[in-house]
Parts: sequence; C-alpha cells; structure tokens
Amino acid sequence: MAGDWIKVRCDLQTHPKVVRILSAIRRQDVQGVSDKFRVIGGLHAVWTVFDQHSTDGKLPGYTPEIMDHVIGFEGFSQAMIDVGWLEVDGSETLVMPEFTEHNGKSGKRRAEDQKRKRDARKASESCPDGSGQDADKKRTREEKRRSNTPLNPPKGKSKRGERIPESFPTDDELLWATQEFPSVDHNHESAKFRDYWISVPGQKGCKLDWPATWRNWIRRAAENGKGKTQSEPNPPSRRVLN
Repeated sequence: MAGDWIKVRCDLQTHPKVVRILSAIRRQDVQGVSDKFRVIGGLHAVWTVFDQHSTDGKLPGYTPEIMDHVIGFEGFSQAMIDVGWLEVDGSETLVMPEFTEHNGKSGKRRAEDQKRKRDARKASESCPDGSGQDADKKRTREEKRRSNTPLNPPKGKSKRGERIPESFPTDDELLWATQEFPSVDHNHESAKFRDYWISVPGQKGCKLDWPATWRNWIRRAAENGKGKTQSEPNPPSRRVLN
C-alpha cells in the first residue's frame, strides 16, 4: 500500500552499533549467522513490527524471546538491547528509543518534507528560468496533485514549469492508470514516461502539471493500443502534454 515504509539510514551497514551487533552474534554463534546484511535485515524486521503495531514506540506483550520468534532470529533482540536500540519495560513490554524520529506519522512527515525540499532545489536548478517563488510553492503543487486538481498560476504571472520529480509517477498516478485503463501496462508506461521526459532538454522538459501530462500519456497509450507488454511501443512525439 502507498505510504507503508520506514526510514532507514544510508550508512547502516557501517554503523558502529551494527558492527557491535554483528560481533555479539558471532561470539554467540547464534544460528551460525555472521553476515552483516542478515543483521540489517533483522533490524528492518524489528522496526517494521514496531511501525505496524505501535504508535508510541511500545509493544505490550512482547519480550525479547517473542520478538526473536516473530522475526526468526534467535538472540537478535538481546543484541539490540545491548547497543541501546531496544529496551525492556517491565516483564512483557519492548520499547524502541527515539521511535518518533524514524517511525510513525510524525517521523514520516518530517522525512517527506525534507524530500520535497530536496526535489524543489533540484527542480529550481534544472529549470533556471523558474523563479525561486515557484520552488517554494512545490509543496503546494504536490498536495494538489493528490486530488488531481490542475495548478492554475495567478493571472499576470508568467507560467513556469519544473522537471519531472524524482518519485513521479507516484502511487496515486499508478493507481489511477490501473483503475481507468486496466488494459494498459502502467509499470511499463511509467518507465517509458520517465525515460522520455528526463531526456527532453531545457525548458521543454519542464511541466506545470505532471499529473495531467501523465494522464494524457496513458490515454494516448490506451487509444493507440500500445500500452501492453506484448509489443514495444514507440514514445509519443516530443510535444507539450498538459
């Protein structure tokens, strides 16, 4: 489902606490596991359990042994406790320190806000003709995309676009394509759509309303019967799609 994710650090495989967990497991010879990527997978499994079943970083009814059984990794919970990534509250409650920094709605909202700001900076650099004010309004544009509402710039101001966002088409756009045109292979068209618009140079590759551009692309694929995986379609002619 859209939005089901957890925040994971990019430097996790070299993080000192991961190294300590790996060393502890090797000393214990738990299940003969010594692969750091198995350790990272165990961390992801534990964090996912918290994300799915806790809103405050606490899991009543869970003990280290129960968590080990759930994720299929004996001794792993105690290793997390030893490095401070897991705590025990009472006899049957596990606690994740700093839960709201990485999990839950508040942590995800902060991560999404940071990503929106990065995308806005990239769009501003890729479209030098766009004003700084347009970059500041990027969050508003993305919120309007959710309801498929076209963006209408104020009268008297020049129309400026943006390069295709890094995460576009979003899950919402893919869901729309699946529901409205089930005969079209939307994953295949999504890859073609990105490859095509990334290759369009300069201002011609900037759009005011990427969702509308995506919808027109899918409609054209359905009309031409070229949205199925049985054939390799040619990209639409390079013209403005709004």
